Amino acid sequence: MRHSFSYEIRNHSNALHSLKHELDRTFFTEQQNPLVRLTVLLVADELVSNLLKYGFTKGSEQHSHLNITLDDNWLQIELKDNGQCFNPLIHAKPRTLNSDLAERPVGGLGVYLILKMMDETRYEWVEPWNCLTLRKRIGRES
Repeated sequence: MRHSFSYEIRNHSNALHSLKHELDRTFFTEQQNPLVRLTVLLVADELVSNLLKYGFTKGSEQHSHLNITLDDNWLQIELKDNGQCFNPLIHAKPRTLNSDLAERPVGGLGVYLILKMMDETRYEWVEPWNCLTLRKRIGRES
């Protein structure tokens, strides 16, 4: 069975909270798989919080579109935003990945970790949009 969810994320401080509330109210009532829930919440939290903090200009009317599709075998998460051009597939690996934890600067691991947990990743810049597609195998291929 196919499930889908679409949501527009506006550039305001409670955008992530609003998104999580809407996911709970709609998508997660239909979809009970704990792996799907964990993956969606982790990806949404990391990508949206980074977008609000680094991608959007303060006070601007920038926005993004989040689309989630789940079928029997794949979870697909697409984020399209008109923030600053940024390809996370190129910039995600932290420079200090091999250093001791105490020596690492705060931040920089979240996007890297969510990309690593995916089976397929794709980024495209279609001016003025960053278009990121993440796919994770959830079930077995028939």
